[in-house]
Amino acid sequence: MKKTAVLFMIMALTLPGLAQANDNGVNQSPGPTVQAPGIVQQADTAATVTPAPVELAAPPISCDYTKPDKEVFKGQFVAVRKKGFVAKKEAFETKVYVMNTGNTPWFSADSGCKVNVANLGTDKSRDRLSTFFTKDLLWKSNWEGPNRINMETQRVDPQGMATFTFWSKAPDRDGLYREYFDVVVEGKTWLDGALFSTDIKVGEPNMDPAKKDLLQYVTESVDLATVDLNGEKNIEVDISTQKMWLKIGDFVIREFPVSTGTNSHPTPVGTTKILNKMPVRVSGSSPHYIMPKWMMYRKGGYGIHALPSLGNDHGVYWREALAHIGSRRSHGCIRLLPQDAEFAYNFGEVGTKVVVHY
Repeated sequence: MKKTAVLFMIMALTLPGLAQANDNGVNQSPGPTVQAPGIVQQADTAATVTPAPVELAAPPISCDYTKPDKEVFKGQFVAVRKKGFVAKKEAFETKVYVMNTGNTPWFSADSGCKVNVANLGTDKSRDRLSTFFTKDLLWKSNWEGPNRINMETQRVDPQGMATFTFWSKAPDRDGLYREYFDVVVEGKTWLDGALFSTDIKVGEPNMDPAKKDLLQYVTESVDLATVDLNGEKNIEVDISTQKMWLKIGDFVIREFPVSTGTNSHPTPVGTTKILNKMPVRVSGSSPHYIMPKWMMYRKGGYGIHALPSLGNDHGVYWREALAHIGSRRSHGCIRLLPQDAEFAYNFGEVGTKVVVHY
């Protein structure tokens, strides 16, 4: 019996997992055996030391490049990846891909390079404070501030792809948020070709499905659920400022510079409506002006259209009209720049109200 008791005591003191008593007689488990890194235990022999694995540091990013005679900073937005919708106050990840289409490299703020530092900046309006900015996470969000996001790729050479990976936190209210971003090379320029928007559905916003098609005209960073799209489309022109506004109700969709009639050929004031639309109209009398994106808004041949041209002057008249935007130089029509006329033509419909005033 004595030998058995001694044997049991030896086992209790040596076998892992069996309870042992401390100095106060309280049982405690020894827990798992911990082995130090780099030490290999061998039975019945002394411990041998083996080298621990060495983690190699990433090679430093080279900041060197051959500077072209004229640096061109250009970018092209490629894609954005994120969740389709998020809950209120939820943290979520977004990935943005932009190609460097210029002739000089971009560097991230973390690269250690002090030139051509590229970030993702908030836009529409430029440098606004984003609703989704956060640093209140247990991990790095990659937001540098409420209007800047760090570029993840440390160096992006021409034709290379930049990645911006960042975490945001949804606000504590339902909404459909349209957020605009653009790449900015700090201290040098914004890359308008990289401008893009993304819509973020938070919770269950109250949206009228009948007005969904009108959202395409909203080109600013805003909670779309708060935009009053219940009004009618209308076009307003102020002769004194040479400005046009495209509106839904009182909400301004776009603002464009125009050129209205001279004192001898004034643009009539008053409230009318679009009577007809034509992709191109050619005036019946000499010298037969060519007027793209024609929208007639008053009888007598008064219309809204793109810069006019003549078919046989090699663009001379068109270039003169271009220089006249912002001043009263037309024969009574309302002239627009080509890209503005394209938008206005697509926005306006037969019956859309037109208000012209001083």
